[in-house]
Amino acid sequence: MAVTGRYLFTQPETILAILSVVAIYFTFHLGAESTSDILLKMIHFTSFSVYVGMSFWVTFVAGLAMYRIIPRHLFSQVQSVLFPKFVRYCMIFSSFSLISYYLLVKSTSNGLPLKKLSGLMISVLGSVLSCILINPLVDAIARRNEVEKAEKVGQGIGNDNEGCKKLLDTNEQYATLYNRVVKLHGASALVNLICLVGITLHLLVLSYNVKIE
Repeated sequence: MAVTGRYLFTQPETILAILSVVAIYFTFHLGAESTSDILLKMIHFTSFSVYVGMSFWVTFVAGLAMYRIIPRHLFSQVQSVLFPKFVRYCMIFSSFSLISYYLLVKSTSNGLPLKKLSGLMISVLGSVLSCILINPLVDAIARRNEVEKAEKVGQGIGNDNEGCKKLLDTNEQYATLYNRVVKLHGASALVNLICLVGITLHLLVLSYNVKIE
């Protein structure tokens, strides 16, 4: 049976719906509070919540699920597309979170409020380091996979890679690439952990300072 029509992406409609809700809210609450303050708060909570959601989803759900259910080389291909986007968006949203929160608290603080900004500053720094690490990591994984494909190993899922372990003892080039991937992946994982520490610190700051009425 022939399929007619075209597939419509829902992202534009979703964004339009969100903007409509914002516009309606401001229409009915105009003058209740400074519009600039409300917008800054919305920018901060939106950017920070997106950043938190992405970080926890990729770290604790998506990565582990894909590693356990799809072949190793396919997993690497997905990583090469997903992870660069992930670290760049983390840098963007953590930066928005830092800037917006600084603008919100600077009027009530003398000098730079480092205590309140420390968590976000850690997260931004970690996100920048992740962006530096990601391209060498993706390149090393791709080169490692080329050797594995040529040797017809590495087709298993997860830790099912006995052929790769044997290749480490017989192919010096592969051993070098494998060790480079391990080092870069370890550094990337450590930086991601630092980002999560920063997220946790800022969640504590918000818990102490945000009042719910």
